[in-house]
Amino acid sequence: MIEDTPKARILMVDDEDEFLEASSQALERRCFEVHIARDGGSALMMIERQDFEAVVLDVKMPGIDGIEVFHQIKKIHPNLPVIILTGHGSISQAFETSREGIADYLAKPIDINVLAARIKQVIEQSRERLRAVDDYGSGAESLDLIHLLIIDDETELTDSLKRIFERRNMEVYTAASGQEGLGILEEKPVDVVILDIKMPGMDGMEVLELIKRDYPNVQVIILTGHPSVETALKGVKLGASEYLTKPAEAEEFVSTVRRVYDKRRENLEKLQKELAEDIRRRYPD
Repeated sequence: MIEDTPKARILMVDDEDEFLEASSQALERRCFEVHIARDGGSALMMIERQDFEAVVLDVKMPGIDGIEVFHQIKKIHPNLPVIILTGHGSISQAFETSREGIADYLAKPIDINVLAARIKQVIEQSRERLRAVDDYGSGAESLDLIHLLIIDDETELTDSLKRIFERRNMEVYTAASGQEGLGILEEKPVDVVILDIKMPGMDGMEVLELIKRDYPNVQVIILTGHPSVETALKGVKLGASEYLTKPAEAEEFVSTVRRVYDKRRENLEKLQKELAEDIRRRYPD
């Protein structure tokens, strides 16, 4: 946990002096090292010269607005988590920026405890990605075999899918509940999860949120017998890679799993390359 390590270094960017001062002081009391910038240009200069673990960024600012600052940050430091704060956002803007890599999109006014908790969460996710890259670099052969977890309370379906995937040389684990699935994730290497939305007890959306919080590099395919646009969009926002409707053909399951697995591998390779380039840029000697 962050509390057991040196203070996480964050940058807050906002042109509202009162909010900036009050929130930065409150976050410092919650064990963050907070640096502030009152406009996008100053923020970009600070990010070029200093290392931060997260940026909290307002959208509406004079000069360079927050969305443009976000795009510039991604060019300077592609793996730096960015949380957008705004009182003027739209659903479409939030959806697009979240797909482009924004860690979260929160509306003002924001409770400082909520903001602090989210900053801690995105920093922990970033650290987990770095650990995953280290694991990948030291043992890439582990990606040759797809490790698949199926979480669904319909045991007949999970048994059938297990046989289908095992015939294609995949390592398959099954769970009849969200809690059981999370337990397997703690103990087993998993690349891809097929996750039913409607289950007794903990539903699929709750499980999805926990998976993406604790295992951000695991690809999740959500599965439902009651499709809706609302469910699909919620799943994407929480981090799902794909969306399948019951009943689906066996080959559709297989091709979707292979596609999201390839995406996971590409993401890890890209992240490893970006980190190497970032290190070379910061330490040219």
